[in-house]
Order: sequence, then C-alpha cells, then structure tokens
Amino acid sequence: MRNETTSREKLVVILDPPNLAKSLGSLIPCASVLSEMSNQLQSYEIEKRINSVEEGLRLNAQIHAMEAANPPQSPSLGDWTRAAAEFTRRTVDVAVVYDGGFHAESRKGKEWVQPCAHACIIGDREIVICNEAFDFAQKVAEETRGRIVVLVGMAWYGIESSPVKSAVGLRVLSLSDRDETRWSKLKQKLRKHGLNELQEVNFSAPMEYSTSAWVGQEMGFVHSGEATDVMSGFESFTMRQFDTATISHFRRPQSDDLKVAVTGVLPGRILLVGSPVFSREGKLIGLISDTESYPSDAGRRAVVRTLLGHPRFTKQISTPPIQDQFLAETEDSRTNTP
Repeated sequence: MRNETTSREKLVVILDPPNLAKSLGSLIPCASVLSEMSNQLQSYEIEKRINSVEEGLRLNAQIHAMEAANPPQSPSLGDWTRAAAEFTRRTVDVAVVYDGGFHAESRKGKEWVQPCAHACIIGDREIVICNEAFDFAQKVAEETRGRIVVLVGMAWYGIESSPVKSAVGLRVLSLSDRDETRWSKLKQKLRKHGLNELQEVNFSAPMEYSTSAWVGQEMGFVHSGEATDVMSGFESFTMRQFDTATISHFRRPQSDDLKVAVTGVLPGRILLVGSPVFSREGKLIGLISDTESYPSDAGRRAVVRTLLGHPRFTKQISTPPIQDQFLAETEDSRTNTP
C-alpha cells in the first residue's frame, strides 16, 4: 500500500484555515507568540482525546475480564411462571412514613405512608437497591421529616445501615427487626375478619443471580405500572404487574457505572424504579434504575443496572488485564519521553 503524501493532500493541509492563519500571522511582527499559544491549545486537545481513548480501553478491558470470570449461563426454554412467582415474593417496597400534618393541619398526628421505590431481597435480612431509588427515598424523607421503611408484604422493617454508593450504582442494605407491634395489630385485624394467618417471608432462601447480560436477552420484571386495576384492594400500597423486555443496547461505561443495559420500547410506563430484573431461569440480572426515551421512540425504555462489578456478586480479579498492563507501559513511556 502506498503511503506517500500527494501534492494535493499537501496543498489541503497548507490551505487549512488554522494553518493558513498561522502562516500569514508569522509575517506579522510579534505574532509568533500567538502562533505558539495556538499550537499549545491544539496539543492539549489532542492529549485529551488520547486520554479519553485510553480510559475507554481500560474500562472495556475490565469488563471483558470480569465477564470471563463470570461465564454466561445458557438460557432456558421454559415459561416465566416460576421466575415471576419467585421475584414477586422478593420484590419489596421502599417507603417513607411521615406525619400527615405535612399536608394539612387537620391531618396532624396521622401516619402517612408514601411508597418511593422498589428493592430486592437477596439473603438473610439483606436487600439490594439501586442508588437512584435510595437517594429518592432519602430526599422524600428529608422533605417530609419522615423515616424510611421497607415493606415486605405487610410487615415493616427499618434499615440498619446506609453504605456508600458503589461503583456500579447498587447498594446492599441490612434490615433491622420487624415492627412487631404493628405486625401483631395486623394479625388481629385479619382474624377479626375471618382471614387466614399471614405467612412470614423466608429471608434466608437462597437466590440465584447472573452477572452476564447480552444484547437480545429477554428479561422479566415485576414493577409498579400505570395500570389502575392491577393488585388493587385491601391495604395495597402499590400496583404490581409483570412485564418482559429485550436488551436493545448497552450504555458506554462511565466512572459511576460499569455495565448498564437499555431495553427496547416498553408497552407501558414504569412508575417506581428499583424493580429487580431476572431471566427465565429465575436468576437476578440487575435492577431498573431509570427510564428514558429517544426522539424516534413511541414509548419509554427501561435502564437496567447489572450486577457486574459489585463485590457482593462478582468474583474479584487479582491480576490486571493484559490490556491494562500494555496501557500502563505505554503511559510510562510517554511520561519518560524527553
């Protein structure tokens, strides 16, 4: 392949407006300083682009290494029945309890409950929640001067700890003991109306999960939708429904998220974020953290934070990827170049 520069290409470079301005400016006395400043700015812009490309390569190398340590599972050809039932039990509400006096003086002294988001039970008194859901609940609690509670069925639990945000936008929270006073009153009310005893949620039931997700993968989720006739009735705080979607694409990795999936256009709206997303086999894949819509869309898409990269779910890598070592050596050579 011939790599020689033609006369026409040389002429294009010379007549390029910035280069032509520098050439003409060199004929003016004291203009060399301005020309040097322009060269420095151009060098700075080139350096920023190189650093951006190298950062993207580092993040992609880390993603490939983590996925290699967590190989994908073959999809099941079964239906969604078992998976939907499993995560209907595991999907909980994160709500804020506050005094009704926030709305009107006549309501002062009455306890109000405002569901703000969803989360997922993953172990013995442990839930996983996305940052967007937890931050929204905190803002509502601050505004209403209330407190955050986790509604597991009709039982109320508090939160023992609030860990710092993780690099993948997920938090694992520990729950405190159940509000036994409220639980006892609820059981008495049910017995009064001739209803059966409530079954307690088994927190220690093991949960399967997967850190792998790919374009075209079908996912299910139980969420609070806009349908007004879903799960309405006695002491129902939110409206739940089951839907499926397919991963359309992934967002470019950033410093505050590692692998974020975006689904195709959904048939209805998602009212509360934080719902767990799962596969046909009943494996947790991630949490819905947001929705978005493009100008060409007829509806909204779900944004899903996957589990990849969170220490609770992902195997840690002891040695850096080969790509990272190559980039580090390249950066050292550039730094030491005179």
